[in-house]
Amino acid sequence: MAERGRAARPPFTGGFGHGGAARAAALCLLTTSPPLYRRARPPAGLALGDERLAAEDVMKLLAGMCRELSSEAYREICHRRVRALDAICFLTYRCTSMCRTCTIWQRTGSGEDELSRGQWLEICAKLSAYGIRSFEIFGGDALLRKDAIFPLTRYLTEQGIASYFPTNANLCDADTVQKLIEAGLGTVYLSLDDLAGDQDEVRGVAGSFTRVREALENFARLRGAGELPYIIVCSTLSRLNFRNFPRLVRFLENYPVNAVYPRPLGEFSRQGIEASGLDGVLPEPYFTSSDGDSHLMSQAELSEMYQMIEEMQKNPPSIYVNWRTYYSTTDDTFLLGEYPLQECRIASTVVTVNPNGDLVPCPFFRSYVIGNLQSAELGELWGNERHQRFLAAQRSGCLAICRNCNSRTYYTSLAETLEYYRKRALERVGLFRLGGRQRMPLS
Repeated sequence: MAERGRAARPPFTGGFGHGGAARAAALCLLTTSPPLYRRARPPAGLALGDERLAAEDVMKLLAGMCRELSSEAYREICHRRVRALDAICFLTYRCTSMCRTCTIWQRTGSGEDELSRGQWLEICAKLSAYGIRSFEIFGGDALLRKDAIFPLTRYLTEQGIASYFPTNANLCDADTVQKLIEAGLGTVYLSLDDLAGDQDEVRGVAGSFTRVREALENFARLRGAGELPYIIVCSTLSRLNFRNFPRLVRFLENYPVNAVYPRPLGEFSRQGIEASGLDGVLPEPYFTSSDGDSHLMSQAELSEMYQMIEEMQKNPPSIYVNWRTYYSTTDDTFLLGEYPLQECRIASTVVTVNPNGDLVPCPFFRSYVIGNLQSAELGELWGNERHQRFLAAQRSGCLAICRNCNSRTYYTSLAETLEYYRKRALERVGLFRLGGRQRMPLS
């Protein structure tokens, strides 16, 4: 399964010079990304080491930060009101990869009862009528549904709904790329964890690296001078590949990639899954090991990764690398697969639609169904009694798998976003570093 992500504007390739108070205020903005994949990124054309940062650029960055915080504040309001903003829609669970860190390709019943193209268009119309602002075309491998993906993307473009498409690129040939561009795709997320045979080993399919490279070339060539789709490369870092990440970035510098998003590994524990039953339903998270081995890090490996990150931040590449999610983690994220427990913004503001039209509050609880969008409007289902029971269980800490969930790092709270900028500012004056944290207490 492809990793998902967010994007909105072309990223910067650059950094920060010296100056007065305005530059100090913009300090963390110039060296970081926004917290969520669909948030705006700093403008292109700012080179790291450039000592002539114009005041107007600083003001643009400050304005971008204000927009981001405003967006976060709006999500907080919708979180409290249980109002949906975005949608993640699984066109299929079927997948053409056999990743070592994911089991969606092993799911039973995949391919059964999938909606037709017409049915998906009807659901899109309901999402649009409700006011959904973004639509993630998800899988499995969503390109197994080429009958649906092109008209869906075109419809989203016509309705002004932002479209995002994560892909392993196994079926992303030149003709497919051309049709996605013509349909108005907003952002493509190409999953690339390593180079050559090492990528094939992680993804479990021979030729995986070659197909991602060809997709990069096709998107670059066919997009031409156009702005869309934004090309984002997502890499999940684990003990399998983190040492090779710098060479991966050097390889990507040869392409017009808008940004690279390194991602912390998600690895759900069997104990947590068994302890998370609700109304007789157990979760079915797909971010679990498929080869029987844990891909979490040792303490020595974690220290090595932190050193790698620090060196890359001190000597940044020519393309934008977004380390944002790493500032919402602790050491135990990489050692034990555990994330700080928070109220979930996905369950309250992000619609997840299964391949058969079932509506669920969490992509890892595909069987906790709160209704079906073929037979009801979104407003009739989102926030209903069954949904509220799920939210209450999550907020009270009754769903143990929430500790293993890396998805919540893409939908942080307003307080977490402010904390992120505080950490980046402290980092720039030597008072914080990613590798200098304490492990969180276990409860």
